[in-house]
Amino acid sequence: MRKGFVVFGVILVLAGFIVALASAIPAEKTVRSVVATAPRNEWGVLGRFNEGDMLSVEFVPPDLDELVIMDSTLKLLVEITSSAGGKTGFEMEFRRGFGGNTILYNLTLVLNEDGLTVSDSPTEVGGVVLYTGDYLANVTDPKVRYIMPGEDEFWAPGSLQLVKFVVDKEYPYLSVLPIGVVLAVVGGLLSLWGLRSSKRKLQSRKKTH
Repeated sequence: MRKGFVVFGVILVLAGFIVALASAIPAEKTVRSVVATAPRNEWGVLGRFNEGDMLSVEFVPPDLDELVIMDSTLKLLVEITSSAGGKTGFEMEFRRGFGGNTILYNLTLVLNEDGLTVSDSPTEVGGVVLYTGDYLANVTDPKVRYIMPGEDEFWAPGSLQLVKFVVDKEYPYLSVLPIGVVLAVVGGLLSLWGLRSSKRKLQSRKKTH
């Protein structure tokens, strides 16, 4: 019977350690925040970033059906300059997709002189910041007119923004840590009691003989 307490105690200790280890498993969460927004009809936006931040340039893409363009294609150059003098440039090629929707057909890294850390096949305009400081993003003005001008004669990027993505670590199972500690302590005490009881019983048997 006492051996059963020892075994059960060991099981509780192991379970406690497993629960405690599980409580320390982190979960990564990407947090998006807008650092700066350019005024209306502006082609540049300035914001401050820290080393290691993920910088991204975002704006509302053009509607090619509304613009006077050749070959249903519009190319834009986006240049990101740091206060340390680094430069990173991207060429964005917009085309008409199926159904008349405008799509980003191609994105190419055309310049990187001590600027951002960018993959060879970028999926967005931006990268990882190398140095803490101010970063200026400029979109080249292609001087494209609207087919039917309204308030504006020429197209300009809407909602031009500098955005920061930061990966935060969370511990969603941290609340079960006390349970793991309790299981380990109870299991240890139970095993210790079982072992001591077994020794006492063995000693009493030796005395009777």
